[in-house]
Amino acid sequence: MNRIAAAIAKKKADIEQRVASGIVTAEKVEETRKKLDMAFDEYVRFQEIKSLAVAEGKLTLEEGQTVYGYLGSTPDDFNKQPVEVKAVLTHLFSELLGLRLKARGVAVPQ
Repeated sequence: MNRIAAAIAKKKADIEQRVASGIVTAEKVEETRKKLDMAFDEYVRFQEIKSLAVAEGKLTLEEGQTVYGYLGSTPDDFNKQPVEVKAVLTHLFSELLGLRLKARGVAVPQ
């Protein structure tokens, strides 16, 4: 089971349901999508910790390939992704960074 692909599909359905029920507007969704743009240094760090997560068995090879595909070859590729992809991958980035910091003994806020 590819947890990344499943999380993206679930997030997409959740967002579509929230828009359809009027909880959020399409404009607000787009605003959020743009706020999740990634700078070059973040992009490089994410690629690095994604690869380490695969090597350490925290992500499967398939999940790592899924993340790699969505990140693309430049931050611009990632920045063009739909909101559900950006939200899931940004959350994953945060989780993986937190795990790396905890492994170093750094307190990580929840």
